[in-house]
Amino acid sequence: METKLLFLLLLACVAYTVGQDSSDSSDSSDSNDNSSSSGSGSGEDNDYSYPCSLDDLDCIRDYFAQSGMCTKVSHQDGKSIQRPKLVGFLPSFNSSYTCLDNTITFDGSKIESFYVNKRSNNLVMTIYFDGCSVYTERLQLAIHVRGRENVLVEDYVNITYTAALTGIFPKAGLNGLIGAAVSSYNINPSPPLELGAKISESSNEVVSNWYNALENDISTGVNELLLTEGPFLYSLYIQTYICNYGVEHTGDLIL
Repeated sequence: METKLLFLLLLACVAYTVGQDSSDSSDSSDSNDNSSSSGSGSGEDNDYSYPCSLDDLDCIRDYFAQSGMCTKVSHQDGKSIQRPKLVGFLPSFNSSYTCLDNTITFDGSKIESFYVNKRSNNLVMTIYFDGCSVYTERLQLAIHVRGRENVLVEDYVNITYTAALTGIFPKAGLNGLIGAAVSSYNINPSPPLELGAKISESSNEVVSNWYNALENDISTGVNELLLTEGPFLYSLYIQTYICNYGVEHTGDLIL
């Protein structure tokens, strides 16, 4: 009887020890899982590299120049830039336009993001500006009319955007502007916009209706203008402030 009792006590001790070891193993496994889970956050951070500080334009210039495809340049906000031609579209208003003799001025510009996504090998650089003024002496506006020739009118236009433009460069930006894409984000839906009297006060019914439609939906018009002009403005900025590739972007071709 005593032998049986001793055996049962030993068996109970063994069962307790095994259960405790299993619990410890489970806790350790949970701990490892938690550690692995929390580590995934830092792993995602490791998917990105940040070659330069956002305020270090010299470093950013050096980064682009290492491709050997461009020449480092610099420019100051508030100093105007002249460009001969810009082509764009306003699909919601059935119109297209060509801007000749353009004066562009950036104010309050800064680099808002600059990093390489290691998974896609894309360089992402965002440019923000408080103001980007585009003054065109000769806006050639073509209003498309069903079953008729386009109605053409020419006058000046002056607009100032507040926006952020993001460039996405394949091959970590070392392939220059080849294959680059630009996305536009308009911040001010109703910016200062002035059109000459030949457009804003036209007696032509088609032109007058076009202008009224634009005034009544100015946010859509401005968004479409910036979507069209964004690649032009981005190319202009990078080739005036950062590194000049010798590429003249007018809007006729996608950047």
